[in-house]
Amino acid sequence: MKSLLAYLFVSLFLGAVMLNADPTGDTEVVIPTEISQPPYEVGNLISEQGYYIDLAEGAKMNFRIVENKIRIYWLDTNSLIMEPPVKAVTVRFTGSVRGKSYHRAVPAPGDVGLAAPAVVPPPHIYNVILAFESGETYAFRYTADMDSPKAE
Repeated sequence: MKSLLAYLFVSLFLGAVMLNADPTGDTEVVIPTEISQPPYEVGNLISEQGYYIDLAEGAKMNFRIVENKIRIYWLDTNSLIMEPPVKAVTVRFTGSVRGKSYHRAVPAPGDVGLAAPAVVPPPHIYNVILAFESGETYAFRYTADMDSPKAE
């Protein structure tokens, strides 16, 4: 009798596992349809604003100035926030710059991206150089119209 109960229990358990198993091994990624508000978490969908840099394997880096502060986020192939692969980025503004021309973006408290604590005075029209500890650099032009989210 005990072995029959054990057999039934194991059979029911394996049956339940098999019903929930995905035979293809693919797991469906649920992509949010609503824009998240800061502070962001991994997997959030963010507004399209700032400057985007294409990275390897379809990922992107997003540089933006929000409320006069620098924010840098990494996005996966679905344009969802992911963990930053680095702990710090040096940001340099060149040309005619009001305020500091060098900033250090580090993990933002309570947010997934990197942030520089100093205020960046408007108008936000800068030649920007992002420098990583690996020696990698990216240069681009940031203009004031990039501060606002694009219309959905």
